Amino acid sequence: MHARRIADPYATLGVPRDATPLQVARAHRRLAKRHHPDLQAGASGADERMRRINEAWAILSNPVRRREYDRQYPSAGTPAGGHWGASRVPVQPVAPSSTRTWASWRATAAETRAAPRTVRQPGEVVIPRTRRPPRPEPLPSTFRDSAWAAVLAGAVIVLLLIGAIAASRLAL
Repeated sequence: MHARRIADPYATLGVPRDATPLQVARAHRRLAKRHHPDLQAGASGADERMRRINEAWAILSNPVRRREYDRQYPSAGTPAGGHWGASRVPVQPVAPSSTRTWASWRATAAETRAAPRTVRQPGEVVIPRTRRPPRPEPLPSTFRDSAWAAVLAGAVIVLLLIGAIAASRLAL
């Protein structure tokens, strides 16, 4: 009697063959929350799905078992092994629209020196091209904005208090 081959654990958990232990743990936790039989009241096949998820977790969470599985099934978890299925079409790189790379678009030092220079005339106003609006001019300061206004207002308040105290003593 030969050993029963379990379903591809990579396909069961939905992780690639080169997934890190953290990615495997997160995938197992996500699927366990979604397919746990206690949370799927009345759902048929929930026990079987959870059993497959736990078998896949038992293989991929243990480094020794994972190495053994990878050695026994070398194409598991790859597009050739059927992990990606029909819904996951491998992305094909697109041919570049130009043969120039981004680094070749930069100007060389010789091209920079040979570039035409803008000669400014004396007295010519240059408006800077920035996205930031210019700072507003400060408003002219008045007496109300000065410290002397605060001192004068404080002195008036003190005189009013002294006058109120004197008036209350005279009324007695």
